[in-house]
Parts: sequence; C-alpha cells; structure tokens
Amino acid sequence: MSSPAKNPQPTAEPVTAQRQISAEWQGPLPPPDAVRQFDSIVEGGAERIFRMAEKEQQHRFDTETAALAVNAEATRAEIQSARRGAWMGTAVSVLAILGAIYTAIMGSHWAVSIALVSVPVMGAVRALITRR
Repeated sequence: MSSPAKNPQPTAEPVTAQRQISAEWQGPLPPPDAVRQFDSIVEGGAERIFRMAEKEQQHRFDTETAALAVNAEATRAEIQSARRGAWMGTAVSVLAILGAIYTAIMGSHWAVSIALVSVPVMGAVRALITRR
C-alpha cells in the first residue's frame, strides 16, 4: 500500500519575479517610443536627447570640414612645390645647355661641354625613373 503524497506546506515568504528588458538602436536617436519614455522619466529628456544628437552632428560636420581644409591646403602646397621644382629644373637645364654651348664656342675642352649637357639629361632620366 502506498502512502498518501504529502502536500508541501506553503511558505510565508512572497515570491517576486524580475524581468529585465534591454533595447538597442543604431544612429543618434532612439526610436519614438523610447524618446517618449525618456521624456516621461526626465522632464525635457527628449529635448536633451535631440540637442545632444544635434551637437554630435555639428561636431562631426566641423571635424570633417577642418580635415578637408587641411587636405586641400596640403594638396595646394604639394602642387606649388612641384611647380617650383619644375621651374628650377628647367632653369638649371637651360643654364647647363647654354654653358655647354658657350664653352664649345670659346674652344674649351670637349669634355666640359659633355659634362654640362649631361646635367639636364641625367635630371630628365632621374625624373622619368622616379615617376614610375
């Protein structure tokens, strides 16, 4: 014969249940329902959230504008440097060729004229090699 099942005695302690809810969103602003909840918890909370998003957007805009300005200035300086180098290279080449012609007319040794002409030729060869 089996004995009757004993009923457990009820406890006097109340049972509490906890529920945790988490939410994620992408972008500067939460979904509208969450904004309403923030506004109900903190007076003016929604306005503060919008102001924060606007400030973040303005900061991002200012940072990108400053970076673009720096890049533009660096590009301008690089172009100016390249132009200056081209003009100086042209001037040195023309002077070397004119010097070679002058030394040839004055009856100088032929090696002097060849040496003077080799300056612009080697500069051109170097420019072609380093450009690739």
